[in-house]
Amino acid sequence: MNRHDFESLFREKLNEAAGLAEAKLGRPLPRHFGILRGSPKSDGRRVSVERCLSELFLSDAKFYRIIDLAVVEASPTTTWVWVHESGHAPAPFADTWNQPAGSGPFKHLVSDEIRASTEAL
Repeated sequence: MNRHDFESLFREKLNEAAGLAEAKLGRPLPRHFGILRGSPKSDGRRVSVERCLSELFLSDAKFYRIIDLAVVEASPTTTWVWVHESGHAPAPFADTWNQPAGSGPFKHLVSDEIRASTEAL
């Protein structure tokens, strides 16, 4: 998998994460995403999707095995997704989580609480 395909899959999974959060909240969320790295709490490091991609994409041959995604915060303009890679040794794409098939390393989690925020990216 090359960087372009990885980016497309990541963006697809961000949209799916927003859909899961919308089902929980019962209301629509913005499809402009910000990423929380490190902590899923409000003090997590806030980065753009592009910055996160540069941290997650290792190479065409090596990938994090599991990358957790969970919407944890939403403002009127930005849906904030916590993104965290597992501590497993990187591996070929075929050895990533891939549940359900086609998900690659991306694993959706649904946060117990989705905070309201005024933060925008």
